[in-house]
Amino acid sequence: MLVDIAEAMEAHAPKSRWNRMAVGCGLLLAFMLGAFLPGGGAALAQGARADEDAPVVLELFTSEGCSSCPPADELLSRIGALAPGVIPLAYHVDYWNSLGWSDPLSSNQWTMRQVEYVRAMQLRGSYTPQIVVNGRWQCIGSNPNGITRLIAAARATPPPAVVTVHAMPLAADSRKLNLSVSAHIVRTAGDKSLIVLVAIYENGLMASIDSGENTGHRIKYDYTVRKIIPAFELNPTAGSALENELSVNLDPSWRLDHLGAAAFVQDETSLAIDGGATQYPLGKPANQ
Repeated sequence: MLVDIAEAMEAHAPKSRWNRMAVGCGLLLAFMLGAFLPGGGAALAQGARADEDAPVVLELFTSEGCSSCPPADELLSRIGALAPGVIPLAYHVDYWNSLGWSDPLSSNQWTMRQVEYVRAMQLRGSYTPQIVVNGRWQCIGSNPNGITRLIAAARATPPPAVVTVHAMPLAADSRKLNLSVSAHIVRTAGDKSLIVLVAIYENGLMASIDSGENTGHRIKYDYTVRKIIPAFELNPTAGSALENELSVNLDPSWRLDHLGAAAFVQDETSLAIDGGATQYPLGKPANQ
């Protein structure tokens, strides 16, 4: 995959900057959370009437082999823990795997998802850490001010779709998850077909990095996407509504009490996301 070197270098910092970047993110995050928590509307000045809890999907493209990614990974975790309505998802790309460390969480599927965003937004190339907000906007994933502005932009207009996702209790010793997913278009969302996707993600993953740029570090990852499943297609016209039951096979290595599910409506052409919902945790087996 072609990665634009100039843009990648702009986003990529030596690992010696880790601590300084993390401290900076922490200080800025305190200010940033005013956009999400009750009574704090500074970052929403452009959309003062926006719903501060409206769902916004944040998609981070990251890698264990990238030394500038850990501050973005940490920032995503903090946003997910403290920002109502925000739906974080993290995808580990595989184009760093030949540069000293092969990321065991990486997948070419996530690389190709990033490539599709690069094409849709007419960017010069892929880079990490990159964050995509509601499929429409992007910025460097460790930039809390930039992310705050994009969340405000996403919330300036209410989403045209209302989405729900509900996980059924797991049977004892079962690795099969049953989900109910629904979507209702309340305001016409363009003229192209929409697809409702479900992402299964895992929190609390720990990685000990033995080589590459992050050698010697132990890093925690949250909202790590394990699988994406198409639920159904939906007409973009106001009033359209569908519900579907899904059965998802869960890998034995995934910890059931650390799994979540996010459902969102996406335009298959523009890749814009027009509503979402999440459930975490998915719950323990029914007999526990």
